[in-house]
Amino acid sequence: MSFIRYRKWIISLTYSFKTRLFTSSNLEKNTEVFLNSFQSHKIINVLRLKNGDSINLFNSKFGEWNGTLTIKKTKVKFTCDHRIKDSTIEYGPILLFSPLKQIRNDWLIEKATECGVTGLLPTLMDRTIVKKFNKERSIKRIISAAEQTGRLSLPEVSDIKDFKHQINLCVKDNKVLVFCDELISNPKLIDLANSIDRKKLVIIIGPEGGFTEEERIYLKNLSNTLECSLGPRIYRAETAAIIALSIFQ
Repeated sequence: MSFIRYRKWIISLTYSFKTRLFTSSNLEKNTEVFLNSFQSHKIINVLRLKNGDSINLFNSKFGEWNGTLTIKKTKVKFTCDHRIKDSTIEYGPILLFSPLKQIRNDWLIEKATECGVTGLLPTLMDRTIVKKFNKERSIKRIISAAEQTGRLSLPEVSDIKDFKHQINLCVKDNKVLVFCDELISNPKLIDLANSIDRKKLVIIIGPEGGFTEEERIYLKNLSNTLECSLGPRIYRAETAAIIALSIFQ
C-alpha cells in the first residue's frame, strides 16, 4: 500500500464514527446552520469531508440532529435532516475546585466534562497557587470533551470567586457539599454515594497544598456538609477530582 493510500485509509478509519459538533443554534427539520470558522476549518481541512457528507449537531435544548453538509470554499452549511437523540436533562455533580496550572487545568476540565459534571466552580482558596482562571479557554475544552463523549449538555462555568463567597452561594442554593479531605480515613465517599442526591451535590476538592485548618473548620460548621475520604492515598488535585466524580457515574 502506497503512503497516500495508507494515509487516506487512516483518515477514513479515524473518522468512520459520526462527527459531532456543538451548536447554540436552533435545530429543527430542514433548518440550515452555518458552522463557525473553527468548525468549518475542521470539516474542510482536518476531516476532509465533502459536499453531501453527513455529521451530527447537538445541544441540550434541541437534542442531536443528523444532517448534510454544503461546502463552498471556506464556508460550511449544515441542513438538519432527522433527530437521532431527544433533548434531556442531564443530572450530575458540580465540582468546586482550585485552579491549576494550564495543562493540568485543561486535563481536569476535559475529564470532568467526560465524567458528567454539570457545573464548574473555580475557587480561590488560601493555598491556591494559580490566581487566574481562563474561562473562555475552559469553555473550548468543555465543548471538545462534550463532542467526544456523546453528552448533549455543557457544564456551566462560573467566574472565579473566593472560597467563602463560592461556598455561601452553594449553601443558598441548598446544595449538599461533599468535602474530600486527605486527613481523614472514614467515611469513604464511595460508601456515601448512594445516599446523596446528585442533583444537589457539590464536590469540593482542595488545592495542591490542601485545605487550611480555617477552611476545614468553616466547612465542618455548615449543616449541609459531608466530610469524607477518597481512600488511603494522597492524590494530586486533578486526580482527586476525577476519582470523586467517577463514583457518581
